[in-house]
Amino acid sequence: MTRRPKELNKNILMAFIPESTCLGIDIEWKRPNNFSSADEENTWLQTSQMEAMEIKLNLECGRLKPRDMPGRIIVEPKQRLIPKIESRRFEKELVEREVALLTERDFVKLFSQLQDCLTLWNPDVCFTVLDKIKKMKLTKLMLLRNPDFVHKMRVLREFDGKEEEFKKDDLILRQKSSEIYDKFKKIFNTDLDSEEKFWNDFCEQVKVFNTLTKDMKKIFRTTLSEENYNRLLDAKKVSTSDSTIEPDKC
Repeated sequence: MTRRPKELNKNILMAFIPESTCLGIDIEWKRPNNFSSADEENTWLQTSQMEAMEIKLNLECGRLKPRDMPGRIIVEPKQRLIPKIESRRFEKELVEREVALLTERDFVKLFSQLQDCLTLWNPDVCFTVLDKIKKMKLTKLMLLRNPDFVHKMRVLREFDGKEEEFKKDDLILRQKSSEIYDKFKKIFNTDLDSEEKFWNDFCEQVKVFNTLTKDMKKIFRTTLSEENYNRLLDAKKVSTSDSTIEPDKC
């Protein structure tokens, strides 16, 4: 028989919900006092770890609240209770989340600036904005949350202002937009030559994303991580075969 050694800290999995609250999930909640063998103990622990990950997903998606599982979910656990390895992992996760949120915020701002300079037709500003967008480290989720931006780049690849004096600027605008659109394709691992395939696949993925997140509050939708979204996809297979894709816009 194996017995659990006494520990100063808990076996905790950390989670963050958008209301700036850090939560701990007690992996060893209701752990039996002893096991008949090491294999039985390992099996129990693996099951509990998977349950904790599922709880973390539901918390971070807003489908579960701390009060729903009192005892197992610990609100703002004291630092001394959190294992050092988990503390380092969680700190890294928080930094990555912050970087992603700031990147997407800047992405949205730049597209707003692009719309303005196109309306006022200030090509130099447009080129500067496009250069900044091209350098950004974007993700699938950022594009799925902002499909209008992808559509805008798709349209700008064929931009023609009709004014003869601006033909050179039009050409530069088309080239820069094409480069960004190709970057979007790479993010989705699509062949650069597969224009229609990328657009159709992207529209389909936007519909899946909207279906999976339609019941989420905006703040949870905005802070949804790639890892949690992939787990949502695995947990709930969404059929979009009956959906009709518009030819020009998702």
